[in-house]
Amino acid sequence: MVMLTPNLPGRAALRAGAILALAALLTACATPHRPAYEPVPVPAPAPEKVPPARPGPVIAPPPVERPPAPSRPTTQPSHPRYAPPPHVAAHWDNTLGVYVVPGRDLFYRERLYYRHQNGWLCAPHPDGPWEPVALPSVPPGLRNR
Repeated sequence: MVMLTPNLPGRAALRAGAILALAALLTACATPHRPAYEPVPVPAPAPEKVPPARPGPVIAPPPVERPPAPSRPTTQPSHPRYAPPPHVAAHWDNTLGVYVVPGRDLFYRERLYYRHQNGWLCAPHPDGPWEPVALPSVPPGLRNR
């Protein structure tokens, strides 16, 4: 499709022809491509017919029985944080939160012994000297005892 114009001399005519050919090619590329045939639409499959559910008894799953959480023993030989009393044999009581000296109404926690005699008393040794102690200074498990 290159057309040379007779009034342009040699090389200029060749350039003009090349420009026209390039314009024709670009025009052909710019038009959208159309397929030779139109695609036939495929019909959607028919939905499956599910019969309606019949109402019936509702069966609930059995209740899940969880085993009870293991409880801490009420007494144990020692406590991981509080050191045992240095002068007497004692065991830790989890419900009271103190060491209990068996056979005596005597308790120990954090370097002090406690006993109750018309109010709470405390001492650095199991045999005294005993001093009265304010209720807020008594370990919480012993306060309500």
